[in-house]
Amino acid sequence: MKSSERIPQAVLNLRKIWQQKKVEMQFTQIEAAKNLDWSQGAISQYLSNITELGPGAVVKFANFLDVDPTEIDPEVEHKLPHIHRINLSYSSDDMTRPVDEHLYSRKTNVTEYIRVSPSSKIEGYRDTSNASSVFWDVGLTGVAQICATSKYPSAKVLAIRLKNEKKLRFYLKNDTPPPEKIQKMWAVVAFLYM
Repeated sequence: MKSSERIPQAVLNLRKIWQQKKVEMQFTQIEAAKNLDWSQGAISQYLSNITELGPGAVVKFANFLDVDPTEIDPEVEHKLPHIHRINLSYSSDDMTRPVDEHLYSRKTNVTEYIRVSPSSKIEGYRDTSNASSVFWDVGLTGVAQICATSKYPSAKVLAIRLKNEKKLRFYLKNDTPPPEKIQKMWAVVAFLYM
């Protein structure tokens, strides 16, 4: 790099975040290179502004450093034509209180993304016990992509909010509570594990 060249803000941001995370996460540049599937020299070239820090590298660094890609390059969202920012609507623990979170994903026709808490499980409804019992304890943590059941009628898992409850519950399609107990129901398109 020539001394008269201006260092892009994205590179300056990456350097700052790299130094902070290096201490916090306790990794070496060799360990980072192995994790990123790059050479140690490639990482050094990005940090030194020898190699241009493109959108793909920004996203890869962001994933490794566990930061939002816009913390490295505030303009990255506009440079990725097939990626868009997704605002999470609610947490599965309280469907009455909106959350202020987002993630980046490929464009889809899914209507909502929901943060799924570690306590969420796929449940089965048992009429004989007049209550829900755990059907499949998978320790779901991450984000659920949900949409209207009419948009995805072949969904195998449904997200259901029961009447007089804030919490969102997940049920296998053929094992849901009776309709009179349901406040609202969505089809689960996918779970994104975090």
